[in-house]
Amino acid sequence: MIAVDEAVARIVAAFNPLPSESVALENACGRTLAGDVHARLAQPPHAVSAMDGYAVRATDKGARRIIGSAPAGHPFAGHVGPGEAVRIFTGAVVPEGADAIALQENARREGASVSFSAEPVAGSCVRPAGQDFAAGEVLAAAGKVLNARDLALLAAGDVAKVDVRRRPRIAFAATGDELSRPGSLRKPGGIVASSGFALAALIEQWGGEPAELGILADDEAALASLAEKSKGADLLLTLGGASVGDHDLVKTALGPKGLTVDFWKIAMRPGKPLIFGRLHGLPMIGLPGNPVSSLVCALLFVRPAIAAMLGRPMENPMRTAKLDGLLAANDARQDYIRATTAWRDGALWAKPHAKQDSSMLKIFAASDALIVRPAGAPAIGNGAEIWTLPL
Repeated sequence: MIAVDEAVARIVAAFNPLPSESVALENACGRTLAGDVHARLAQPPHAVSAMDGYAVRATDKGARRIIGSAPAGHPFAGHVGPGEAVRIFTGAVVPEGADAIALQENARREGASVSFSAEPVAGSCVRPAGQDFAAGEVLAAAGKVLNARDLALLAAGDVAKVDVRRRPRIAFAATGDELSRPGSLRKPGGIVASSGFALAALIEQWGGEPAELGILADDEAALASLAEKSKGADLLLTLGGASVGDHDLVKTALGPKGLTVDFWKIAMRPGKPLIFGRLHGLPMIGLPGNPVSSLVCALLFVRPAIAAMLGRPMENPMRTAKLDGLLAANDARQDYIRATTAWRDGALWAKPHAKQDSSMLKIFAASDALIVRPAGAPAIGNGAEIWTLPL
């Protein structure tokens, strides 16, 4: 068996960032940038008024002669000289010669003349050109996953298209004679296949494109069909087929198709039986069949593989918490314990569920974190500091 960290490192090392493609900004939310994005103009492009009022010269005092107006989108074409003012509105370009905005509420207008109860100082209520960002400035860096706020920023920088990484195509298949789809007729002694639904959702959430290959029977011919069915994918996943007897079946079925195994078995719980290798050059991860084991392994190993293909920086999502309960000493396998978290007295507390069987999805669905227990960790009591992996 190998350690979790070593398994992650070996899996990530097998992937390079995928080629880029150009997409319209409106279709870019959730996509990963393939390169830095630069502003094509400054924001604002010109000095603009932050308020309704009058554009004036701050050095002037007393009444000014009104020489025109500047609504937003209709700049005043002239020049503000001594003793002159231009009626201006929020967002309008500050006319040449003016350096301040006298507020509307301080103005007393009489015909073509205006005076103010409070004189503005230079720069008052003026948003200078480039106040937000300058032309050429990096607005979003390579590897960033674009969100709604980013789209608004890039649009303000006059960016209409962005280069993003192609979404990784992740093919997956469940294996097992006992499996059936929800709503289908179940076989005698059979169960409903459940993990694939969560796996597809996670793949999409992490930036990939899921491609389900169906449920395969436990025989060599069905498993061997994966070599053909997975063509065009960037990663192949199997659900089941990684335990002791199944491992031999997978090797027997896919060995002639070009399967080479890098490692098998990881010192962790749940999820010890996991295969990583290549099928004719296509990276393949054989996830455990138990639902919780497969999803915990997807979180630990599939997510960083997808991140590597998208060129995203490796992140450490773990955070500390206080233990709400007791935990016995751990054995030689790193443990991932389903738990619920809550903030109390200014600290995050994590309460482990009493039952941790890897087939129990209800407990997994009710959890929002995994308590990570290193191999050989000693027994700990209530209030001890622990590491958690948010779900």
